[in-house]
Amino acid sequence: MYTGTLYLNNSGHRWINLINGKRDKITLFTKNGKEITRTVNYWQAFGNFATANISYKNKRINVFADTILED
Repeated sequence: MYTGTLYLNNSGHRWINLINGKRDKITLFTKNGKEITRTVNYWQAFGNFATANISYKNKRINVFADTILED
C-alpha cells in the first residue's frame, strides 16, 4: 500500500495524505461536546495554516483542526 503525500495541483496548495492507501481522518467536536470523526477529502493551505475539507451534514466544508462544529 502507498503511504505519502500527493499534491492535487501544480502550485501545491492542495494535497492528500495517504497512510496504507487510506486518507487521513480528523476528529472534531460539536457545541454539545459530541465527538465527530470524518475522512479528509483534501488539505488546503491557508496562509501559514492548513484547512481540512470534510463532508458534514451533506455539505463539503473547510475546517481548521480546532473548529467546533454546529449540532
